[in-house]
Amino acid sequence: MAQLGARPNEALAHWVRISGASYSRIATEVGRVAARHGRHDIQPDSSRVSRWINKGERPRHPVSAFLAEAMSSLCHGRTLAPADLGLASAGPPPWGGEAWSALTVVAAILDTTRSDAVTDDRTPSRARHLSGAALVNAVQPWLHLHDLEPLPAPERSGTRLGLSDVARIEATTDAFRELDNAHGGGLSRLAVVGQLQHVTRLTRTGIYTEETGRALFVAIAELASVAGWMTHDAGAHADAQNYLLLGLQAAKQAGRDGAGIGGHLLNCLARQANHLGRTDDALELVQAAQYGTRKLPPGRLRALLCSLEARSHAALGHIDEMTRATGAAEQALADEDATTTPGWAAWFDLAEFRVTAGVCEFEAAEHAPDRIGNAITLIERGTANRPADRVRSRAFDQIALARAHVRADEPEAADTATAAALNLMGTITSTRVGDRLRELDTELGTAPGGTVTADSRARIRAALQPL
Repeated sequence: MAQLGARPNEALAHWVRISGASYSRIATEVGRVAARHGRHDIQPDSSRVSRWINKGERPRHPVSAFLAEAMSSLCHGRTLAPADLGLASAGPPPWGGEAWSALTVVAAILDTTRSDAVTDDRTPSRARHLSGAALVNAVQPWLHLHDLEPLPAPERSGTRLGLSDVARIEATTDAFRELDNAHGGGLSRLAVVGQLQHVTRLTRTGIYTEETGRALFVAIAELASVAGWMTHDAGAHADAQNYLLLGLQAAKQAGRDGAGIGGHLLNCLARQANHLGRTDDALELVQAAQYGTRKLPPGRLRALLCSLEARSHAALGHIDEMTRATGAAEQALADEDATTTPGWAAWFDLAEFRVTAGVCEFEAAEHAPDRIGNAITLIERGTANRPADRVRSRAFDQIALARAHVRADEPEAADTATAAALNLMGTITSTRVGDRLRELDTELGTAPGGTVTADSRARIRAALQPL
């Protein structure tokens, strides 16, 4: 048993009082649940239950899950997760097929959001960052699980929910997304985490039709995408990946209507992998997203996935593949029916496409230096049409432009773009902008020496100094 200390587990004690069951009966029920799962070796007694409650001992995996199942039965059919009993999991959630049931997804999101809400920045993350085969295997069930799991059973006293309620949740998510675009993820992240917890709980406390229930899981997946992206922007990459994977699981519960947001979540995972220098992972993720969304009509999702595929090919030196994917992205954007564009895809507009195409050319210039002029032209065309409220994107634009000018041996133009990026950086909270500025500093360090270059580097380093 894991020892939490001498403090009683108040959450578990609360549900024991609700159940009215004795410690002996709880122990017996846990043993029965364990036996149903093939674990005849797990047979706690009343003294063990007493220590769980009064001494704060935490049962190890999988006993905590068996205890939650037992207490769900004893509490008249209420669906309880280990987190409801004060037993947040000690490690990351499983990503195999057993993790993709509706009840497991809901329990995992509630566990994660509760833990996040009470954890400060100095506490080590529980999440384990996945890469390579482990990451690819984690997303595979989204592609291959075809049968929908039953929705969580509503509680008897639940609130009735309809599609209009889901629409209001989605409007709130759109507002959070706009805050992220304008100010970065640092300021609003925990507010989104709280909203994700609240909406996820509705799947257990609400009364709804099958249609509304599936739509609710789309809304949960969207919230998880925003929470994951804000967490990534704040620099907590393992936790961010965890949210995005949980969102992918929620998208699966939505059935066909979750295909689009599922593709977007894989896009987010791929972009995170690119940011962390794991280009091979990014390419595999985006190709999985393309396969999983192949039956959807042309539009921004296809365009952004093709654009991201092009960037991955560029970084790997696959110039012909980059050109093909860039052309496919442009065509998909031209074929879009703008009236059906979901809120989570609205960010990929013509400006974003052009800047991304310019970044592809910049990456390709590593292998074909004469392409750097194309990079500058495309990035400049994109920045000219970038909406003013996309502040973080505008900062990224200027950093990308500065790096391209450095590569083209144009220090004065690079300095102008650097100054613009630093000015924008002062209005947002984003560790990713700092990461990109460090990349620019490294780029400047490889350029021929000169007063302009030295001044640019000095201003970058001053901006990156902790307050």
